[in-house]
Amino acid sequence: MSTNTRPSQILIIRHGEKVGDPKKDDDGGRNLSIRGSARAVALPSLFSPAMPQLSCKFHAHEEGFVGEYRQIPLKGTASRFSTPNHIFATAPSKNSKRPLETVLPLATALNLPVYDSIKDDDPGIKKLVNAVLNEFPGQVVLICWHHGKIPEIAKALGIAKSPKWDGKVFDRVWEITFPKGQAALKDQPQMLLYGDSKS
Repeated sequence: MSTNTRPSQILIIRHGEKVGDPKKDDDGGRNLSIRGSARAVALPSLFSPAMPQLSCKFHAHEEGFVGEYRQIPLKGTASRFSTPNHIFATAPSKNSKRPLETVLPLATALNLPVYDSIKDDDPGIKKLVNAVLNEFPGQVVLICWHHGKIPEIAKALGIAKSPKWDGKVFDRVWEITFPKGQAALKDQPQMLLYGDSKS
C-alpha cells in the first residue's frame, strides 16, 4: 500500500462506560451508563480545535435531555489530541448502541457525520480497515469500537504487537501514526472524568 493513501493519524477509543459487566457487550442493555454519557458529552474537549471555542448548553426537550454545542468566537486551549476529520462507530446491534452514543456529541460539536454502518465482525473490520487506510489520505480518523475487537483493528492497521484492551478500561486513546511508513501506537490517557487514569 502506498504511504500517500494513509491518514496522518488514526485515533481509536472504546465506547463510554456501560451498566452491567464491563467485559461483556451483551450484558446491561444497549446504552451508556450515566458515567459513559458524561464521557461522551466531554469528548469534544479532547478533540475540538482551540478556535473557535465550544460551549455546551443543556436544556429539556420534549424527547428528553438535549445538549447543544455552540461555537463561541473566543480562543480556547488547544485540545490534547488532533481534531478528527472523519468519525467511525460500530454499527448499532441488538446488544449495543454505545459506540454511536459515545461519538454523537463529538460529531455534533464538530459538525461531522458518523460512519456507523460497519458491523463488529471479521468482514466488517476488513471493510473498516480498508476504508480508513485508503480513503482518507493525510487526514485524521477517529474510530470508536468495542474493546474486544480494538486490538484486532490495530493489528490490521499495521501494529505488529498490538496490546490487549482491558475489559474494565474505558478511558484510553490509542494514537496510530506512520513514521517512516511503519505504523506506531501510543496508548494515551483521556483524563476526562474523576477517577480516570493519569498515565
